[in-house]
Amino acid sequence: MYYQNYSKSKILRQDFSDGILDKYHMNQDTVDFFNQNENQSFVYPLLPNTTSLQEKFNWVMFESRAPWLKLLGIDAPYQEMLSEAQNLKDRFVIHRDEEGCHRGWRSLAIHGIASDKTNVPEAYGLDPLEVSYAWTDIQDQCPITVDFFKNKFPYKSYQRLRFMLLEAGGYIMPHSDSSQCFLGAAINISLNNPPGCRMTTVNGTVPFLNSGSAIFFNNYYKHSVWNASNQDRYHIIVHGAWDEKIMTMVVDSYQSAVG
Repeated sequence: MYYQNYSKSKILRQDFSDGILDKYHMNQDTVDFFNQNENQSFVYPLLPNTTSLQEKFNWVMFESRAPWLKLLGIDAPYQEMLSEAQNLKDRFVIHRDEEGCHRGWRSLAIHGIASDKTNVPEAYGLDPLEVSYAWTDIQDQCPITVDFFKNKFPYKSYQRLRFMLLEAGGYIMPHSDSSQCFLGAAINISLNNPPGCRMTTVNGTVPFLNSGSAIFFNNYYKHSVWNASNQDRYHIIVHGAWDEKIMTMVVDSYQSAVG
């Protein structure tokens, strides 16, 4: 395996002492998951000695087993998109409510089936091969966000494109979203990531920036999010079809991660 263990800083009940987290009565399984994994570290293996950009890109996405990849070269209006998301807070719906175990996790679709349908099509009794995706009824209320994804982001088309909210004190229980180890399933964009909020996987903590960042995330690995802050956390998750420009971006970003 490509990870190693570092000394751990335990998450204790005194983390709740300021009253921020007591709102959601933190789940012990999530506490244990963070204690066991937040200080793990993934060591990125070297790129194979191939000459083709396409081959390198395919290896990174399908064979590197990387848990995440911070993308270089994404110049996004993070602060403006954050403001648009915050102004729409009353439109957000509880995400994956049927699971009944997460707290403070909400979502709003910018592009998808409908703005209030943020889960996969099967959750609504729809065939994923026949469902139609489109810009939703909130598009006029987040014009900067829509313009960025229509005209500047390196994707050709979109399926689900969603604002994701984790309220202050909220958490997402440890889970895996895929049976296949694949880096390219989605890009997770932090519009903010307040100090004290962290997303941890079995390979350590994902390095989201509070000032904004874009990261390919491999949701095969079990992961969990805990917003141990007094601020709401807003991200965007992108599912869709890559533009060819993404290949150079991914390979350059991976080489940077290797060091």
